[in-house]
Amino acid sequence: MAKNNKAPETIGEFVVFVKKQFELLYDVLEKTSADIRDLRQGQMMHDKRFDELEQIMRGVSRAVDKDAVKVIDHERRITRLEHSR
Repeated sequence: MAKNNKAPETIGEFVVFVKKQFELLYDVLEKTSADIRDLRQGQMMHDKRFDELEQIMRGVSRAVDKDAVKVIDHERRITRLEHSR
């Protein structure tokens, strides 16, 4: 049965074969490293966006809390005024 990939017959062919395999692995490693860098940059961008959203939400929640306190104070005043009549 004939194989498509011939096994290297001499040491020189073997060295060339191994060198090609390492070059292929190096290319794959470079591409993987580039992908990881892209993922890290994307994660940093998302972290910045989440920090911005968190700051906005803190401001909104403070405003809502202040409004809720004002509403409660106004309800108390109205209740007192109604009872005083």
